[in-house]
Amino acid sequence: MFKLTLVTPEKKLVVDQEILEVTVPAYRGALNILPGHTLLMTTLETGIMRWKLKGQDKTFKAVVSWGYCEVHPQGVDILADIIDLPEEINLEERKKSIIEGEKKLASVSLDDEDFEQERREIARARAGIELLEEKY
Repeated sequence: MFKLTLVTPEKKLVVDQEILEVTVPAYRGALNILPGHTLLMTTLETGIMRWKLKGQDKTFKAVVSWGYCEVHPQGVDILADIIDLPEEINLEERKKSIIEGEKKLASVSLDDEDFEQERREIARARAGIELLEEKY
């Protein structure tokens, strides 16, 4: 069996559910993982994650904001900083977040850590908008 575990420090979204495949926003681009995939440990970038549970036609989607992905013979374990499900995303708030974030990046002097955090927030907002604009 090939199982998915998807957690954040605050919540468990999927625990040991059998899957057909999962696509994650890996460090160097989207990574599609199927049963039999080679062993792998990678960091995740902010983006859209998709997965299909065995026995269901629906593709589940979420925005992942940074984290780690481990592929092992039994499945895939994902520990993400933040995971936003489609029903948790407010389109207007995301648009506002992008505008405010871009203004902050352009006008405020930030240290490297704050700059990276702001960049991730903008990427998270954009990914949320993209997710909501997809048909699911």
